[in-house]
Amino acid sequence: MSKIFKIFILILISAQINAQNTIWFKDVSFGKAFIADTRSPIIKLEIGKLNKISPYYYNTDVSKRLFIEPHFGYEIPLVSFSKNNYGFYFDFPGGAVTLVDMFEEKTAPVINTDYWFGTEIKIIKRLPENKFIKNIGLNVLPLFHESTHLGDEFSLHGYYEAPDFKRVNISYEAWKVSVILNDPDTLSGNVLSLKAGIQNLWTLKDGYYFTDSLEVKGDEVPKSTKTFEWYFLLNYQRSKGFLCSDKFVNIFSAELNNRSKFSYEKAISETRVWSYNLYFGWEYKISDKVFRNVGFFLRYYAGLNPHGQFRNTGGYQFTGFSVVLM
Repeated sequence: MSKIFKIFILILISAQINAQNTIWFKDVSFGKAFIADTRSPIIKLEIGKLNKISPYYYNTDVSKRLFIEPHFGYEIPLVSFSKNNYGFYFDFPGGAVTLVDMFEEKTAPVINTDYWFGTEIKIIKRLPENKFIKNIGLNVLPLFHESTHLGDEFSLHGYYEAPDFKRVNISYEAWKVSVILNDPDTLSGNVLSLKAGIQNLWTLKDGYYFTDSLEVKGDEVPKSTKTFEWYFLLNYQRSKGFLCSDKFVNIFSAELNNRSKFSYEKAISETRVWSYNLYFGWEYKISDKVFRNVGFFLRYYAGLNPHGQFRNTGGYQFTGFSVVLM
């Protein structure tokens, strides 16, 4: 924590030195999350079909009805400044993702909610003379926290009706670093953007989760050990060509990530799983301001179940439609 505080002080000193180029409490255009970022502050409302949730879920035939997946996000800006084609920004991002069985006939239960919040530093170097790479960006989350919460109906039914049910508390502090080529929010026209990043925990020995003996009915749950994650993203936006324009920007966004598949049983080894998250659709540009534009996308996700304690399950799929505030 002391290192993060020192970084924060250096940011404020640098901002005062470059006061003529400093802007307080205002959002910037660079360093925005790609649509396909699994964890991001983007606001989305998604509806679609999934193939499975958990063997402990009491509502059957989940593959025969639609599920709702709202994504809430925010970025609280602190300070930004620019000089000599460099841009710098410090903010506080966060968000929440909820999985809801909205069309279940009895109670339309909330299955799970994931929450996260943290600190973020964004840096960009613009390369106006380069024909191929127009900018290089760096996004650093020096510290963020995530915790998850199973829906009460799910937990109560599992605890009282399923003999081997466990409630596992996903809760951890981590850091994350991403490198971006051709940041799309600083460019116009047809732009191919790439991102690669890594993530790990601050407290490796504690792992991603902890348990309460009452909630796991006295069973011993092994700690997670494969804590390191990495990911690659591609974002291609078109405003020139077939079926697109400056007002209707066509976007294809994809993420490929490698994460730990948790194991809550001693007899089952923790493994690593590749997952991919795909979006294809159009953004309707109304304004240059944040959250004034709207996007409509088809989404397909396959791989590790990304929701809360269900991250011990592979082979998860979600196919749906997404409305995005951009």
